[in-house]
Amino acid sequence: MKQHEQVAMLKRLLALRETRRDERMLDEVVRIPVTKYTDQGLLDRELASAFTRFPLVACHASALSEPGSYVTSDWERFPYVVVRGDDGRVRAFYNQCRHRGARLADERAGCVKNFVCPFHGWVYELDGTLRGITRAHDFPGVDTREYGLVELPAAESGGLIWVARDPGASLDIPGFLGTFHDDLVNFDVASLVQYKKTKVVKEANWKLLIKTYLEGYHVPYLHRDTLARAFKRGVIAHDEDGPHIRLSAARTNVGEVTAKPEEEWRILDHASVYYTLFPNTFFILHPDYVSINTFWPLAPDRTIWTHDMLYRDADFAGSAGQSALEKRFAFTNDTVFDQEDFAIAENVQRSLVHGGSDHHVLGLAEGLLAMFQDTIDARLAPPRDAPPRDTTPHDTTTGHPA
Repeated sequence: MKQHEQVAMLKRLLALRETRRDERMLDEVVRIPVTKYTDQGLLDRELASAFTRFPLVACHASALSEPGSYVTSDWERFPYVVVRGDDGRVRAFYNQCRHRGARLADERAGCVKNFVCPFHGWVYELDGTLRGITRAHDFPGVDTREYGLVELPAAESGGLIWVARDPGASLDIPGFLGTFHDDLVNFDVASLVQYKKTKVVKEANWKLLIKTYLEGYHVPYLHRDTLARAFKRGVIAHDEDGPHIRLSAARTNVGEVTAKPEEEWRILDHASVYYTLFPNTFFILHPDYVSINTFWPLAPDRTIWTHDMLYRDADFAGSAGQSALEKRFAFTNDTVFDQEDFAIAENVQRSLVHGGSDHHVLGLAEGLLAMFQDTIDARLAPPRDAPPRDTTPHDTTTGHPA
């Protein structure tokens, strides 16, 4: 957000604090069928649409800090490798040798001069070019120019690295994110550095995990000994841009902002700002660190969750600063996310298999859950037995007709 937008948002939060209510999100109670979290056919349609037709966040730009630095996919369904070339450009490729399909990079991250296939030693440059075939005399007529790595669309934008599954797609991340891309730029996300990244399989549907973030109703109860202290009497304001949602949650000290001149108002001093970056990334801006959470479906009731914490060197300098950062990470990752938010999501998922209710009921303060669900449903691929659909070419970044 630009400074005047931060002032406007803080004024919205101050007004809501007086009423002790979140902004109105729904006109009536909404009911969501529990099959949204259990049906394999529905998950297949989500994978064919939300996870195929839209850009996906691969990592923060600091993970590719120098030429040759790379990261590999956290999700076996989409095995890519993203690498920064000698020319500084970020490229993505299928993580697969063109000879007989062996994975080129097995580590989650690293730094190399080139990629060497572990099976037969074929060598690829950082730009994907096949540099050499071992025992080349056994491959007469094979033109190395035709056997470079299969390149995927990739972009570095807003401090994040993005990839797309369709090799023929074009990426327009500012267009995809709309005004929220400006937020990433104005909050200077690109200047942050990666502290630590975790990867865990959670026994819950990917949407249930994301939805734990999308309302403040649960905070005084689920987080009574943790976040509730910072968000006492907290209220929420929200905005939408395309398929994305921004949620601003007032902290306990939000009233103190009025003691300063407006030109000194800074939203992260008095609120946390959350983004659902469609389809599967939840991005959280806290006063002195950032959390990037991504959710990769394995089954209706199993999801890979990754958490990447970012910070600014100046905020956590020296050994004392690093010790404080480790405490932040343990509190956020281990306690709030894992033991509270996602433990309750797993609790809910376990209950779904036993019947008892065929739907969840959402109150007026839980409207963002309904918005997120509607956004997914509106972009679903048709069932396999559905009649043929419109085949007009669509822009991968927006889902709109090209």
